[in-house]
Amino acid sequence: MKTLLLLAVVVIFASLAAAWAGAIRSRTLRHKFESLGVIPGRTMAEIIKFVGEPHRRSKLAPGREVLEWRRINFHVVLTFTAEVCDKVEYDAGP
Repeated sequence: MKTLLLLAVVVIFASLAAAWAGAIRSRTLRHKFESLGVIPGRTMAEIIKFVGEPHRRSKLAPGREVLEWRRINFHVVLTFTAEVCDKVEYDAGP
């Protein structure tokens, strides 16, 4: 019985720790994007160097690309033409 109780406590603690870590990563990414200031007009290399590698890259057409960064309750989509950002979409969650 003690082993089952201990296992339940460990599972609960691990779940809370994972949620806390996810929230910290989300807040950190959001802060990096906010610190960039005005994003349209910045180069792809400049943005990636500052905020880190995107989670997803998609080619739209020759010279057009979409980069996405995702975290819990935070999603940023940047559209680039000739490696210069021309559109920003945020989904900052609740």
